[in-house]
Amino acid sequence: MGEVDRRGFLRMLRRDKEDEATEEPAAPPPEDPEILQLADLTASLLADLDAADEEELAAGQVLTGAYDRAYMRVTTGHIVSSFATGMSIHMKTDDVKTLDTQPAVENDRGHGPRVTGVLRAHHPADLPNVLRSYTFRFAVESPLVAAIRTACDLPEPEPEPELVPPGGEGAEGVDAP
Repeated sequence: MGEVDRRGFLRMLRRDKEDEATEEPAAPPPEDPEILQLADLTASLLADLDAADEEELAAGQVLTGAYDRAYMRVTTGHIVSSFATGMSIHMKTDDVKTLDTQPAVENDRGHGPRVTGVLRAHHPADLPNVLRSYTFRFAVESPLVAAIRTACDLPEPEPEPELVPPGGEGAEGVDAP
């Protein structure tokens, strides 16, 4: 840090290069206890569903559509999420019908780059033509989106076609007034 001299000025000490080389790297920040608790809850939900022996494809922290913290696990047979608000959801991968994603937002309200995805699934208590939707905000590097598509056998979204100007390919054939 530094030391205070007799005049009351703070003098900063300069580190030698030798000191920097022998200094140990900083320890990674400790895991967030809330996320650890949500992760444990999703594991216990899978055990309650008799799905603890299913292969886990991905797991990780997500945000809900309302920016609440959540944790999601994707297995070959189920998708389970627990939210910091106290709610949990689980669905069979066979019941998931679509996963619509939007392009990434660079700095999504200070949470870093995020992809918003809307998961639509049929709930057994609903009529056959009714789907429930769940909105999540995935980190761009999160493997959860690909795992959901793999587990639910959903196709990759097709890229949007490029817009062509009304005059054709370009403005070469347009006469100037």
